[in-house]
Amino acid sequence: MLMQTLQSALFWQAFGAYAALWMADFGWTRTTISWAAALQRTESGLLGPIHGWLLDRSSPRRVFVAGVLLMGGGLIGLAYVQGFTSFMVLYLIASIGSSLCGLLTLMTVVVNWFERRRARALATLQLGISAGSLVLPAVAWALVTFGWRPVSIASGLVVLAVGLPLARLMHGTPEAVGLRPDGAPGTPPAAAATDPAERRRARRTLVRGALRTPAFWSISSGHALALAIMSAVGVHFVIFVVEVLGIGVTAAAGLVALMTAASILGQVVGGVAGDRVEKRWLAGGAMLLHALAMALLAVSSSLVPVALAAVLHGFAWGVRGPLMGAMRADYFGREAFASVMGFSSLVVMFGSVGGPLLVGLLTDATGSYAPAFLTLTVVGALGALAFAAAGRPPPAEA
Repeated sequence: MLMQTLQSALFWQAFGAYAALWMADFGWTRTTISWAAALQRTESGLLGPIHGWLLDRSSPRRVFVAGVLLMGGGLIGLAYVQGFTSFMVLYLIASIGSSLCGLLTLMTVVVNWFERRRARALATLQLGISAGSLVLPAVAWALVTFGWRPVSIASGLVVLAVGLPLARLMHGTPEAVGLRPDGAPGTPPAAAATDPAERRRARRTLVRGALRTPAFWSISSGHALALAIMSAVGVHFVIFVVEVLGIGVTAAAGLVALMTAASILGQVVGGVAGDRVEKRWLAGGAMLLHALAMALLAVSSSLVPVALAAVLHGFAWGVRGPLMGAMRADYFGREAFASVMGFSSLVVMFGSVGGPLLVGLLTDATGSYAPAFLTLTVVGALGALAFAAAGRPPPAEA
């Protein structure tokens, strides 16, 4: 949770605040900024299968440490760029590091440790993302006060100073330290009871079976459409608010904090409800709220409706977020989780890359954000249909 807080505050959620300063400093357009965001999402998607394979074959702790070193070093190096090419190289390094020490690694560990209250555990983990967003106004103030280059250096140093000690807490499975999921009584199976090659073959069978189920593709498609909206808002919301409402970057970051506060409430609701009712219906309902928020942004030019859209979007994000990992773990099992998530990221990548680019291109072409947000409204409705179709596969298929 603490690592998610750092990544959210200093990298993911901070992108929009950085973007406004990069546009002013380098003279870049919205489309150029969207390409930078697309690079990070493309990296995450293409890295996914390799990331999942590393988590299955190696220790999550080693993957986590490699990610911390790359992310911290990349952020420090980013402060010294002078042009778009060097910026993209350093941003890619930081992005790869952020992925390796980020959500897939952390979710894999949490999924292994929790079964009965898995949605609640994943919601608690992802509260770190929301907590980081609450710090965003302070990060925005620092960016405006000290400049983006010193803040980037400081961010990299913080990631290294906090992330490396946190790695000592990373135990991949409860069985590895003599425990069982959920703290259940009884003796855990010995780690060497099954031949490693046999375990790998069994895992590959589970993964191949998962990839053949309609549920895998429905969840992945719904997740991709959700992240098309999420990533577009993450990249463009601050710019949109500054231009349309005529307020400063720091004040715009306050609206992001409001969005985040709503997401915290949503995570509590999603975590508790996700362990009690069918997750696909919760996820579908959240997508409809995303769609409503985008429709509001399309027709809004004053503070109150924009703030309401931020609350709706944040709440939907909070409800849906923990369900993405929990649904896959429930449907396909914890043995195959990392690889299933990794392959799913190839599908999800198209949404997370396409969302910001779509908004940037449509807005630059029309001079208005309205067509882009209306398009995202349709995307949200399609996502609701995708999750509704994601019924649990028969055990033999999983």
